[in-house]
Amino acid sequence: MTQPHDPWANPGDDVQWQNPAGAYPVTPQPGGQYQVSHVGQESFSMAPLPPVQPYEMAPPRPATITAAAWTWIAGAVLSVAVLPVMLLTNADFFVNGDRVLSEEDRQAGELGLRVMATLFGFAMLVAAAPYVAFAIVLRNGQNWARILLTILGVLGVLSMMAITFIAVGGEVWQPTVTMTIVTTGLTVAALVLQFLPASNRYVR
Repeated sequence: MTQPHDPWANPGDDVQWQNPAGAYPVTPQPGGQYQVSHVGQESFSMAPLPPVQPYEMAPPRPATITAAAWTWIAGAVLSVAVLPVMLLTNADFFVNGDRVLSEEDRQAGELGLRVMATLFGFAMLVAAAPYVAFAIVLRNGQNWARILLTILGVLGVLSMMAITFIAVGGEVWQPTVTMTIVTTGLTVAALVLQFLPASNRYVR
């Protein structure tokens, strides 16, 4: 018994094929033949990727850059508290001075001093934010961040020197001067660390 003619078959295509389980057809070959490849055969395997050469890998971050970044951050965090500490530790000096004030005036003066200390602390926080941001970028080896940190570091040292001279005129100057000296030392240490030979080889 003859098979019925398929009206949808291509002319001259007399070969029928079946798709067994797990088999996928590919482009038909000349003569109406189909090549069937099973999953897991070599035709489905992906070519191995070429090995990464050592010169193509990013250089490891040196300890000097890591130390410089954390030193910048530590100095920035400490600088935020310098002005509030100077104001609050000398509250009697700034509020009373040589005057005799009533209890209400003294309380109002202390409240104003606390508000001023809060505002100065917020201003120092805003000023310290670029130090932290650029220190994080420095860890990735960006030279422009190192340049900006150098400029900010010089400005920071000058600011700490000015605050030191102001604090010395107060009655309680020891806490503020100690903080300014430590902040200045951290800034200088960070500047040195980011320009050491190991840091120069990493920064690009």
